[in-house]
Amino acid sequence: MIPEYKKLIETAKSRRKENKAFLDKLKSSAPRDLDSITHELNDEAFEKIDCLQCANCCMTTGPLLKNKDIENLAANLRIRPADFTEKYLRIDEDNDYVFQKMPCPF
Repeated sequence: MIPEYKKLIETAKSRRKENKAFLDKLKSSAPRDLDSITHELNDEAFEKIDCLQCANCCMTTGPLLKNKDIENLAANLRIRPADFTEKYLRIDEDNDYVFQKMPCPF
């Protein structure tokens, strides 16, 4: 892993309590422009981070897959959505489809 990314991960770990408190506060009193703030911060972060250089998220955290995602992935693999679901997915504790194994098989 690239040293700059290691430093970002360590900073995030050391500020875990602070980040959780911030997110809890957002849940109780989210600003009206939360979506635009989030998009702005996302863009700012990804000006500094190249996911293809690290890919650590893909090793530990998988996406939630909606029906449209399953249909698209199955079509790309030229299999039926039900076969894709059976082969690659499971239902998590929140009743969402997620990959059976991490890192993501793709």
